[in-house]
Amino acid sequence: MKKTVPKSTILKTALSLFSSKGYAETKMSAIARNAGMSVGALYLRFKSKEELCLELINDQTKNFRELIDSLVTSKKDPLQIIRAYITLNLEFAFKKQQLLSIFVSEYKLPFIQPLKRNFFNSQQKILRKVLKRGIKEKLFRPMDTKETALMLFASLRGTVMMKLVFGVGDVNTMSNSLFKLVLNGIRRHPDKDA
Repeated sequence: MKKTVPKSTILKTALSLFSSKGYAETKMSAIARNAGMSVGALYLRFKSKEELCLELINDQTKNFRELIDSLVTSKKDPLQIIRAYITLNLEFAFKKQQLLSIFVSEYKLPFIQPLKRNFFNSQQKILRKVLKRGIKEKLFRPMDTKETALMLFASLRGTVMMKLVFGVGDVNTMSNSLFKLVLNGIRRHPDKDA
């Protein structure tokens, strides 16, 4: 009797093929062959390539979502949360370059659009919550939290793209630089902001 191929092997194979060949050019038969299973067995596990891709994205981002959620609900002060949020985002992006390459190269796939929109909206809510808390605790100056959250998120995405496209920088240096930039823009200065 044949051994069942672990789901992790299938997802790892799909990630490798989607990121190197592209979603459209990757056939389920290639995923099955490279994972060491029959095409029929693969279709018993995943009804379609789209379902497989969505499961892959969910699997690859689950840990990140859990870390961000625990960070935001922690007792850390808003400055510590912003610093850790920036670092987590950059570390995740640099570790998951194959996954991000799928999002970049396959940005027009209709089933990925809602995922991207949901991710963007959830990150905006998280950032706004932290910014509002910082304002309430008088750590941050008064600001439009919606616009500031948007700019912080855009800065993070730009930093990630710079690393992925141009290979510039390392996580620690980029994280510290971005935190200092953000901090100078949002931190309340008692002598100036009175």
